[in-house]
Amino acid sequence: MQAYRSIHLASQPARFQGLCRVPSSKSLSHRALILAALAASASGEQCIVRNPLQSDDVEITLNALQTMGYEAHTTNTTDGGYDIIFSGKRLSVQATPEEPVRVYVHHSGTSARLLSAVAALQPFAVQIDGSPRMRERPMQELLTPLRELGAEIQHTNGLLPLTITKPMTHGGRVRVNAEKSSQFLSALLLAAPMLEGSTEIIVEGEIASKSYSDMTIAQLREAGVDVHENAAGYVIAGSQRIKQRVWDVEGDYSAASYPIAGAVIAGGSVTIPNLTQRSLQGDSAMLDIVRECGATVTWFENAINAHAINAPSLSGVTIERKPDQPIFAINRDMNTCPDIVPTVAVLALFANDRSRLLNVAHLRYKESDRIHAIISNIEAMGGCAFMDGDALIIEPRLAALHGAHIQTFDDHRIAMCFALAGLRVSGIQIENPACVAKSYPDFWRDFEALTQQ
Repeated sequence: MQAYRSIHLASQPARFQGLCRVPSSKSLSHRALILAALAASASGEQCIVRNPLQSDDVEITLNALQTMGYEAHTTNTTDGGYDIIFSGKRLSVQATPEEPVRVYVHHSGTSARLLSAVAALQPFAVQIDGSPRMRERPMQELLTPLRELGAEIQHTNGLLPLTITKPMTHGGRVRVNAEKSSQFLSALLLAAPMLEGSTEIIVEGEIASKSYSDMTIAQLREAGVDVHENAAGYVIAGSQRIKQRVWDVEGDYSAASYPIAGAVIAGGSVTIPNLTQRSLQGDSAMLDIVRECGATVTWFENAINAHAINAPSLSGVTIERKPDQPIFAINRDMNTCPDIVPTVAVLALFANDRSRLLNVAHLRYKESDRIHAIISNIEAMGGCAFMDGDALIIEPRLAALHGAHIQTFDDHRIAMCFALAGLRVSGIQIENPACVAKSYPDFWRDFEALTQQ
């Protein structure tokens, strides 16, 4: 698919139903790769990440780790996926402050933040840069505690590009403000066990998207790393050993939000066979949301990941709404599940009353200004959406909705969520559909399969 080509959803499909295996979790994949690289390097033993997401963002993180000397290779699996194996060897890297190792993160905020902390552990200079949009996204809230822990960092106004010329080596007491992104906290949590001496992280303000930092803590604890939580924040002992050697990555609830919402919007039935019922992912709230909207959610057991030795049991889920059933309005705090806000906003267009999505103001700092992207595209369709403080309000005006050219702002989630509007509104045209490769490269194939006549 060529970049900046558009997809025109000319007419409403006759149905939206079928089986849809979603990609592996992007968030879990990023963190598993970093933990596996650090564990392999420290132990000299092989570490494996099984079934990570195959996407642009995760490839960026893997390439960056390899560039920083963590030897790794991929191997295909019998079910069409792949594993990433870190050998335990560190390759020699020659770099100076004048000629640093160069890491390019494109649009990936997760890569930028988490890899900055990894780069601050390296005994050589590392430069991190990204796309024009990534150069606008906040970094200062992470750079300050990294410098307080001993790293020397060259940057302009707390933004990319940045160059880390001296690593941090000792723990200490630092403060982090995570009101714009929990990734600042996650980055510190991942790096702290590698330092000498304990690190105390004092958290200032409310943590945006706290489910993601909770996910990081859970993954660290599963890997044998002690993370102590107190009233002020977290304490991580230094020189800890990451004991885990194999990471299995479950299906992605952010990606699953599209077929889940599609079944509700269109009045259909979709089965997703690779989600876990008790997931670390905050976006698993999507199932609670569609239940509140009136959909039926049914779980079942399966053995989809049988290729993975000693892998945790996965389960699948079916989401169904009959076409004659109403879609009830949504009133929910979205702070712990920010990546599904665009999906839920489009779903709310077809509800029977006004919906309120609370605690969403920090979405202005994502791959695009998602608040602007959501509101402007809903208005282009003839709908009504606006901000009231930190809440996004969606007024359902189904009779007024019409086809429109959807601006994606090169944001994968905007492209995918507004494709769902085409299930009920003819003439939706999606700009730059190729941007979905960031997290869900096969989205258009799966969307087409579910909407086949």
